Amino acid sequence: MTRLTTGQSFNTISAVGFLAVVMIAGGCNPAPGIARGEMLFDTCSPCHGDDGAGDQELAAPAIAGASDWYMTYQIEKFQNGVRGYHYTDAEGLRMRPMSRALFADRGDIESVVEYVFSLPIPDPPATVEADAAAGEVEYEALCANCHGVDGRGVDSPVPELRAPSVLHLNDWYIASSLRKYRDGVRGAAPGDGAGAVMRGPMAGMSDERIDNVTAYIMSMQRLPRRVPGPPPEPLPELIVDASILPAGVTVEMAREGQEIFHGEGICVTCHLRGGEGGPLAPSLTDATWLNVDGEYESIVDIVMTGVAQPLEHPGQMLARAGTSITDDQVRAVAAYVYTLSR
Repeated sequence: MTRLTTGQSFNTISAVGFLAVVMIAGGCNPAPGIARGEMLFDTCSPCHGDDGAGDQELAAPAIAGASDWYMTYQIEKFQNGVRGYHYTDAEGLRMRPMSRALFADRGDIESVVEYVFSLPIPDPPATVEADAAAGEVEYEALCANCHGVDGRGVDSPVPELRAPSVLHLNDWYIASSLRKYRDGVRGAAPGDGAGAVMRGPMAGMSDERIDNVTAYIMSMQRLPRRVPGPPPEPLPELIVDASILPAGVTVEMAREGQEIFHGEGICVTCHLRGGEGGPLAPSLTDATWLNVDGEYESIVDIVMTGVAQPLEHPGQMLARAGTSITDDQVRAVAAYVYTLSR
């Protein structure tokens, strides 16, 4: 269990840290780079530790093992209110004002990230007692497609399709984060496409199942950070016989839908590239439809409303894939999906 510190002592730490960041950011200090980052990190260390290994008493996670792109992305999400928006998210609410004292135009974010990335990677001990064998089954079905079978994450030029490493984290933080995704405390803010990806598999997860997944993650080989691989191959041009399309649906709509499916709409995360399906979601390339009849308007409806109780796959399909895609974009995605099985 995560134990939060909410007394005056922690509030004092937060206030002093915030003011110190402001003073450093506004004063005469080193140019952007690791030296500036080290100075700025002095205001992070009271919670995250001098070594960036975290502090359970303050519910501050280990950050020294994180990827640089992920740290940057999360700081920006805190600054923009995409994280730390929920009234029950005590940790997130504390981080928001701290993050906003870092000025991107002065190089503060890149400097802090560079310094944290330079720290030795921690390997926090396991503390959650649960069924790791059962967790392995859950991880392979729900997590491996994005975070990799080795847990080292996946890089991508599309932010919504990036997945961070889950290694070298505190298990109490992993379990707490998964519960936040499940409960809408994290990942439900407008514009949080990556968070929406996490919420689907977590919907309906019991505390026991979350603890099992956490225990399995902590049993995985503690590999170093992933070296980003090459970007995926460009999508092939979609060739469609216009005569098979329903009235009002065009080839241009289907091609737009292909781009959204593999990018902004993040359908590819569960249905995989080309819609061939996987552990999280069914194939869209055959004549078998589990929840609808496969006609165009029914596909539109299911993308609009989602699937709260999937018949054969774990995790919910969120309405509009948990994103803010428009009605026209939904219809474009449906047009693309319609072509896949025909």
